[in-house]
Amino acid sequence: MKTKMLAALLALFPLAAQAQSVVTLQPSKEDGRYTIETTVNGVGVRTYYTEENWFVSMSTTTYLFLYENGYIHDEDVKGITSLKLPDGSSSKGAAFVIRKLKVGDHVLVTDIPAFVVSKQTVPLIIGSSAFESLGEVTRDGDRIVIGDLEDVESLAEVVDPVDSLRIAAQAHLDAEEYDEAIKCFSALKDKDALNMLTQYQYAMLLGILGRDQENIELSEDWLSSNEGKSLTMDYWIHNGMGASFARLSDNSNAIASLEKAVSVYYRLFNTSEKGIKAGNFHDNNLGSTLYRLGRVYAAESKVRMTETYCSLAAKCGYQPAIDFCNQYKIKY
Repeated sequence: MKTKMLAALLALFPLAAQAQSVVTLQPSKEDGRYTIETTVNGVGVRTYYTEENWFVSMSTTTYLFLYENGYIHDEDVKGITSLKLPDGSSSKGAAFVIRKLKVGDHVLVTDIPAFVVSKQTVPLIIGSSAFESLGEVTRDGDRIVIGDLEDVESLAEVVDPVDSLRIAAQAHLDAEEYDEAIKCFSALKDKDALNMLTQYQYAMLLGILGRDQENIELSEDWLSSNEGKSLTMDYWIHNGMGASFARLSDNSNAIASLEKAVSVYYRLFNTSEKGIKAGNFHDNNLGSTLYRLGRVYAAESKVRMTETYCSLAAKCGYQPAIDFCNQYKIKY
């Protein structure tokens, strides 16, 4: 049955394979899953191997993120199809092509067919047959060994320095090695090679680490070339800039950035101040931004604006705002 399914899949998408000679997968100690280090079209994506699936599947969230940021293009999408899942249920989703899937330090496969599965919570799943079509898959105890594949050069030899830096930056972020990640992002900036995603990640990281002036300069560069392309990223950039301006006691710029962040979030989730006051929207991210905005207005001794934004933050369910309102007898 799996062979027929794979044959049908390959008929839909011609597969061009380039793979390393051996890939060894070991189960996670936490949940027993087989985790694979991969990048999809240059972006690090958390990936699991399973012997249940016969295809490569991606969650809707991951697919939309990659598509929205230009890592999956219109020409990669082949239409809508219906899939029979391992649990026996069916799911309709987009069929598309992953142009370059890299595993570890090697190129595994190019132009690999994949599908979007709406029920899937894991970012990416590679089924056993995707590997079986390329070479022998065997078990060695609890390890899975994929071998007898065509040899290729190591990733360092076939990928340009910019791609390598982006992969390294993502890996350092995942490992919470922030100083090393900043070095990679800085090197990308020096090469004028910060794309939309890496520029956003760099700005967020600088903001988190309190490198405020650097964050503001980078964020302003980001906004000049990317504002309006992604509401989600617009929100986080304006929010991060607002926090940086506030820490530098530049309250006027902090207010301007935070108000933009609030406005973008309203558009993103189709809500408004009226909807929040009616109790129809609860969200900690928006609540934290509204509360920060209220506190900046407090630093400016603007009582009415302080009460307005802190009460909205409390209506969003943001606990520090609730505590603040209760302490100062602000109605919400």
